[in-house]
Amino acid sequence: MSVVAVAVVIAAVVVLLLRTNQLKVGSAVVCILLGLVLGATPAGPAINDAVNGAGAWLWAQVTEL
Repeated sequence: MSVVAVAVVIAAVVVLLLRTNQLKVGSAVVCILLGLVLGATPAGPAINDAVNGAGAWLWAQVTEL
């Protein structure tokens, strides 16, 4: 659940940046591809652990509201 929370927050930020013309669609696609490639490298498990930890923290903050 925590990785999903982080993904939702990042997606919301990307949508906000696209709507305010701070980020172009091409740049967003490149960022998505970079994330996919990083996930496939040996650094993938460490990145997944970091995102999972951030998601767990975010979920804990939301459930305290």
